[in-house]
Amino acid sequence: MTGSGRPRDEILARLVAANTRPGASDEERAVHRLILDAATDPARQLAAAELERVLQHIAGAGFDPLALERVRGNIVRLVRPDGREVQQGEYLPPAEAHYLRHCVARQEWPAGIGFAGYLAAIRQVIADPTSGVLVGRQYGVWQLTVVREARELLGPAGREWLVVEYRLRIGHWTTAHHLWRGLAQLDPPDKEDVRWLRTPRQLHPPD
Repeated sequence: MTGSGRPRDEILARLVAANTRPGASDEERAVHRLILDAATDPARQLAAAELERVLQHIAGAGFDPLALERVRGNIVRLVRPDGREVQQGEYLPPAEAHYLRHCVARQEWPAGIGFAGYLAAIRQVIADPTSGVLVGRQYGVWQLTVVREARELLGPAGREWLVVEYRLRIGHWTTAHHLWRGLAQLDPPDKEDVRWLRTPRQLHPPD
């Protein structure tokens, strides 16, 4: 290995170590290396196969099945996927909390999509070749964002664009929702060090 290459490898190794959970698989570490390499080197362009590898991993990551989120106002008394009613102060898995918040309470996604349908739609968005992919930091934490027109996933109170966020440090999705301020929500100051790995394709431009 060349002398010029070694420092870059060391930098990437430190970045991956700092932004990957303990016990992560070799594949997760390899994917994080690709993401962080592209995020921190303006000359680095991910090949199509590399980006596909990244997205396949992200699609399979899901919400953290071991985490819990404390219930907040607008989903109290809503019905969980298992038929129980949400109680004030209860802790829910992130997948359920985000489904209830964005699909049921806010009606961003199509009526009747259901919990399993919401999760399937997220994977569909990640796999869609028209989706844009960007990497950036939010509150100092590296995230990969997939953004796509809502199209068939537009609900009664939805918006033109929707996003899926994957946080490297936890190795899971953190949210999937519609962008209330459009693509401007993906720009500074909301995000820092933004770099598009693939720009989104707009199939239905506004009139």
